[in-house]
Amino acid sequence: MGQRVTWLEETLREEVPLTRHMGLRLEEQGDRKLVVQASLTSNVNIHGTAFGGSLFSICAIACWGALHLSFTRAGLAAHSVLGRASIDYARPVRGDFEACCELPGDGSFETFMDRLGLGRRTPMELVAEVREKNQIAAVFRGTYSAFTDQR
Repeated sequence: MGQRVTWLEETLREEVPLTRHMGLRLEEQGDRKLVVQASLTSNVNIHGTAFGGSLFSICAIACWGALHLSFTRAGLAAHSVLGRASIDYARPVRGDFEACCELPGDGSFETFMDRLGLGRRTPMELVAEVREKNQIAAVFRGTYSAFTDQR
């Protein structure tokens, strides 16, 4: 695990206490993709499947984490907040799972980072997929607002 991902895991555990109980492990895959792995045991509901709130939270964390790793790589002291989100559940999750967020490759992310670098508050929609055994179980869409301390 890289230093940035170790830092991000530590930050999450310290700043978002819920993550301490979710059994999360982060894995950065290149400069555009973050995978958050989780155990069913720490996120189970009364039906023996993954709790929908956990799936939502882990997706939100995957997207937030992907943004913050990008800010770190770019040397930006930036922050982000989730403003709007939705999730579509396709099937129950019965085992360990992961949420994957890959930053857009269509140029919109570069535009987002350029605006952010100029000190402008700017939105970015990100998508995360929950997968269990390589099958998509849910799709999360979230609009994050990012900003720097520049005024």
